[in-house]
Amino acid sequence: MSAGALVQQFLVIGYGNPYRGDDGFGPLAASLVEELRLESLMVIVARQLTPEMAIPLSRARYAIFFDAAVGDQPGALCVTPVAPCNSSSVTHYLEPGTLLTLAHTIFGRAPAASMITATAATLEHDAEISPGVLLAAEVAAKAIASLAAVEEIDHHRVTLALGWGQRGAHAS
Repeated sequence: MSAGALVQQFLVIGYGNPYRGDDGFGPLAASLVEELRLESLMVIVARQLTPEMAIPLSRARYAIFFDAAVGDQPGALCVTPVAPCNSSSVTHYLEPGTLLTLAHTIFGRAPAASMITATAATLEHDAEISPGVLLAAEVAAKAIASLAAVEEIDHHRVTLALGWGQRGAHAS
């Protein structure tokens, strides 16, 4: 794939089930970014990752995945690098690393990527997003928006944009 085929600075994919309480963090954070209508990025909001997402992934310079996580500090943000994984098959459930591998296998390229998660307080059916996770979605969306004009995005810049001096946030 030629460099001219890169169509956006970076891609944001938020996924999760908005009808299961804080599992809606991914779609909410991505929707908040999308509302900003920034030219340099493309936003996908979905319930789960799908093989078709390999197409826009192959065209991005950097990818951000938003998802909920299980843990003991509800609302805490965490950012981790995402690497392609050595999965030999695509199953019903895709992980971000498998999707990167799929993009590379089919299109010859996959971007560097980071996963931003917020620790869920509840994943119950019909529950609303908790206040801590709602705040985490707002913080994450603003951080990603601040990167829209940055020429070269990498995992380090993503962690800095999230302001790791804030209480409850950590990077790995």
